[in-house]
Amino acid sequence: MKLDLLTPRFLGAVWLPLLGISPVAADEAKAPVERIGPPSYYAPPVERYRSSSPDMNNPSYYPIPKTPVTRATYMEWIDNSGMLDFVDQPKRGMGGPTLLLPVLAKYVQTKDARWGQACIAMLKDYHRAFKVEIEAKGWVEQFAEPPAFIPVYRKHLLDGGLITPNEAWFRELWLDYCRHLHVWGSEPIEWRGPCHRSMPEALAKGLASKWYPDIPEAEHWKHYAELVWEDFWSKKDLLQNDTGYFQDTIRAYAFSGGQLLGDDRYLSDADMQKIWHRLMMEITPDGAINPYGPNGGWNSTAALRVGVLEAVASAAQKGTYRFAAHKAMNYLLYQNDATLGDGYLLHSETAPYLVLAWLRADDSIQPVEPAAGVLTTERREHIRMPHRDKEIVGRFLAHLDPHPDRANLCCNQAFTERMVPDKLILRSGWDPGDFFVLVDLVPTSFPYNAGSIVGMNRWGAPFTQLVTSKGESTENRIAITDLSGKAKLRYLPDPDRINEHWQRGKMQDMMTRVLKTEDSDQASFARAEMRNPMGLPVRIIQDYVSVRNRFLVRRETVVFEESFHARVAALWNTQNIGPQIGDHWANTFMTAPVASNGKVAMRTPPADLLVYFSPQPNWRMQVVDRTAEDPRTAVTPAQLRYVWEGTPTVGQRLHSTQVYYPHAATKARVSSNQPGAKVEYAKGDLGATAGASGITVIRDDLGATVLKFQFEADRVEWVTINHEDAEISVNGKIVSGLWDYATTPSSDQ
Repeated sequence: MKLDLLTPRFLGAVWLPLLGISPVAADEAKAPVERIGPPSYYAPPVERYRSSSPDMNNPSYYPIPKTPVTRATYMEWIDNSGMLDFVDQPKRGMGGPTLLLPVLAKYVQTKDARWGQACIAMLKDYHRAFKVEIEAKGWVEQFAEPPAFIPVYRKHLLDGGLITPNEAWFRELWLDYCRHLHVWGSEPIEWRGPCHRSMPEALAKGLASKWYPDIPEAEHWKHYAELVWEDFWSKKDLLQNDTGYFQDTIRAYAFSGGQLLGDDRYLSDADMQKIWHRLMMEITPDGAINPYGPNGGWNSTAALRVGVLEAVASAAQKGTYRFAAHKAMNYLLYQNDATLGDGYLLHSETAPYLVLAWLRADDSIQPVEPAAGVLTTERREHIRMPHRDKEIVGRFLAHLDPHPDRANLCCNQAFTERMVPDKLILRSGWDPGDFFVLVDLVPTSFPYNAGSIVGMNRWGAPFTQLVTSKGESTENRIAITDLSGKAKLRYLPDPDRINEHWQRGKMQDMMTRVLKTEDSDQASFARAEMRNPMGLPVRIIQDYVSVRNRFLVRRETVVFEESFHARVAALWNTQNIGPQIGDHWANTFMTAPVASNGKVAMRTPPADLLVYFSPQPNWRMQVVDRTAEDPRTAVTPAQLRYVWEGTPTVGQRLHSTQVYYPHAATKARVSSNQPGAKVEYAKGDLGATAGASGITVIRDDLGATVLKFQFEADRVEWVTINHEDAEISVNGKIVSGLWDYATTPSSDQ
């Protein structure tokens, strides 16, 4: 029989025997792995296979700097950014206040009037540019940067004696801006609520009333600024669960809030520390930011954290914030080439915040390493409501202006009094290359991804990246689909709550609880419960065992509270799948994380991740091209699905247990293209299976999961998840708690 080299028959004849799969069975029976869409293994850079093992002390493998960061580090970056060239071309139109910030920092550093005069020329040209916009539209809608940055220019130009407090041209600029600011680019003004549009508007008008108390609007603007400040200060939290929009809430008050308030309470207040603590603890041991929700791409809002955490460290005198900020700065330096080559990353995402870091950093505060292990954070529940109904808005905000075009609820968002889980963080440590897992737990945000692993990192490499999305985007969690379309969704009783699709009275009754967290010397455990995901009548119980700098085991148990025809799928999203692949496991890796809203490939040390699904009867594995279903998913186009379909009875339970094992990048070496040619893998069978052959399932049923691992010849590891809290014998040891991790020498087996 003649075999064409490109046919599945040839591929089966050559490759399947090497993986222990009969080519006859694969040719004549159903394939063990169902591929939906085109192949999901892409051409990786060949250099990712140069290192046989991750080496944190080898700069060719791990080039992320580990250097001490001081205030001088930030100025050195400013000096080398290329943005100081704007001193000779300061007229930058509407972008001026952002682009000239490095020039302002240089003025503050040197006191040389040349730098300050360039800032003045920029501000005057900015005034000219936004008057053109006002002439064309009737208003200016640039709400985010001017209230944050322009007061900083005023402060330092005043300090340097280049302007006076009542400088005529600056007064005209600021009042023109405040009188024509429409933050939504529409007729309503003076929005209310602790939102990323209303807060900068209120800050701008509050500063105008403070600087120019003789203007007709002074009393009204002062009152408006106080109301919006109280909208925020009474709750002291951020509405957005993302790494994108939230920065617009923080930016204005981090840069210029002290000029309105007269002190640093926004940064130093004890109740504000829960926000800054969240921003700190989401930083990986290598200094990266895993994006989630609406975001700008990989490492989104990293520089913001550097600047804000330096400012908070100075205001609150806390060295932990400096430690985390310096981690993030070193990672930014690692990605510097990509940053400097992209205008969005350089001008908007990075430079302003490194200027803030230089202005506020206090080198007398010594960095202090934050805590590691298992950690959960929390946040205030945010909801969406009709924004122009004064009766409804009045339930959340006080002292509403009766004018129909004022006091509307910005972004339709408000806070309730309920606190909800925010993130589950499983951190092996803060050393370079340490294993790190970030899980979203927020039950009511858009997109809904409670229970999703939004970030996993080892040796400085990411193993997944979330798409940027305001709507549904199922990420790295068990997903349940009602195939019948007949399941009775569970809604909150509030007829005014708005759901993901802006439907009123159709907000799903979703909730998350953290049931248990626990640390041992070698591992961390967490149990969480998601009720009514996407409104479906089910419960999901998740158990996590993270073994320090080794691997993660996750067990997801679904409890059906009603019967409906369903698809249950455990998911993992990545860029590449294979070539090592079996019927319930696959090797995966990221070629390059993607930044700047999908336009820039960032750097990453090479590492692979084995994704292993404990085999279950009636479940099948699929390899899916996500872009066939959703073009937004190009950043991570490949998906592993371990899938069950059927009609469960009321009370029936299903579960999926997964192992995520980071390991060195490996590939097959083929000596010939002839049928039957030998394929060689590093580490033999373990390499051929990306570590899957080192996992033995001792038990995985509704009562418990017991897994045995042998990734090295002289070490055996055991993970137990005791789902029903009974006494279980594991390798001669009785486990009566919810979980256990143990190691034994291989000679004992």
